[in-house]
Amino acid sequence: MKALPLLFLLFVSTPALANQNSASPEALIEAKYRQYIRDFIAKDYEAIAGHFNPPIQRTNFEGSVVLQNTGEIKRMYQNVMANIQKGYSYSEVDSIDIQSLSRSTYAASVSFTRYNTKDEAIFEGRSIYLFGNQSGEWKMFSMIQAERE
Repeated sequence: MKALPLLFLLFVSTPALANQNSASPEALIEAKYRQYIRDFIAKDYEAIAGHFNPPIQRTNFEGSVVLQNTGEIKRMYQNVMANIQKGYSYSEVDSIDIQSLSRSTYAASVSFTRYNTKDEAIFEGRSIYLFGNQSGEWKMFSMIQAERE
């Protein structure tokens, strides 16, 4: 009799685990990116840095920089948030297009909008993120500021 609940639990949980393991790279990357945005809004610098596999390259319209470790990534994001648009409250992903470059490398082109506390758009941007899966987990290793299409 005791085996019956265990058998039922095994029967119910096996498909759920199979679905998690069979999720496409695109779905996993999108989920990771959306969590990164939640961490960005929360200003959780430790969690933000955890979405990256250093060293990483960050390229914007002023130039490029290579950040060697999570400490440098955290400091960069603290600087970004200290200089973000006045009144910034949160960000929304407008679109995300994920393309395979190889089996272990994907590019995500993301258009986003930043809002103030009155829900007014204060900035529209686009970035391209390169994701790699060298450690069994999708993490970003490059961010490129791009023109909004």
